[in-house]
Amino acid sequence: MQQQIRPPVQQASGFAPRKGRLWKEIWKHKAFYLFMLPGVVWFIIFAYIPLYGLTLAFKDYRFDLGMFGSPWAGFKYFHEFFVYYQFKEIIRNTIVISVLKLLIGFPAPILLAILLNEVRHALFKRSVQTISYLPHFISWVVVATLMIRIFTPDGGPVNELMASFGMERVFFMGEKAYFYPMIVLSAVWKGIGFGSIIYLAAIAGIDPQLYEAARIDGAGRFRQILHITLPGLKTVAVTLFILDVGGLMYAGFEQLYLLSNPAVASIGTILDTHVIQSGLKQGRFGYATAAGLFQSVIGLILVLIVNRVSKRVNGVSIW
Repeated sequence: MQQQIRPPVQQASGFAPRKGRLWKEIWKHKAFYLFMLPGVVWFIIFAYIPLYGLTLAFKDYRFDLGMFGSPWAGFKYFHEFFVYYQFKEIIRNTIVISVLKLLIGFPAPILLAILLNEVRHALFKRSVQTISYLPHFISWVVVATLMIRIFTPDGGPVNELMASFGMERVFFMGEKAYFYPMIVLSAVWKGIGFGSIIYLAAIAGIDPQLYEAARIDGAGRFRQILHITLPGLKTVAVTLFILDVGGLMYAGFEQLYLLSNPAVASIGTILDTHVIQSGLKQGRFGYATAAGLFQSVIGLILVLIVNRVSKRVNGVSIW
């Protein structure tokens, strides 16, 4: 009897079927991928390709040779940045302003969103929302001009009011004691309304049955906020906090550049303004790129640390 010879069974690697299923899924949802395509192209062109410019931090840039032909300089500009005589002052100013903005500016939108959620008069609620959103769309140039006009000791309404009560005129924008409060409060005023939109959306996503059950159990509005609203905002708040911590080395270029002046330069010069002044005003592109790269690396490290801590403590993380 002739024995039937069967062909050897190929060991399935699992890669090919998975690859086939992947392309089938992509083709099945091709409409969504087409919507996503412009965003991906935008990121590639404007976010990833320009990353090659970071090589300027390691080169002696020359206009006649260009970015590709300029000779390599190693870590020369990083060393110059770390031994710069104002290095500690600049880093200190950047961190102090960013931490103050984070401590006061981060919880402010959460508080506004909770308060707006408790308002029952629809017209009043919409009016407050509109008024609070508007500052976000005002340029820092306009905000800085308004602040200088309002708080100037030469005819400004605040100083005129103080003078009418017999008080001395104060140069708010030039006094070190008032500079940080002015910076932080103006940033909070500009961003509190727009920042509350995300939290209002998160509150809208909380199951209304939770509030109904709490009312049946006799919980008042405060206890409902404490035990339902705040836990419902936890994931969004932690995610935004992680991202905000990553921006600690970015204290706000436009605001500080426009509101700072020689009288407060010792506490108003930050890393952002130093990078712009070194790069664009002095033409030291390698040095400015090195300082900017240092800024970005510190921000990335902070995000990784806070994200890891949050994952262990709260179970909430970006990835």
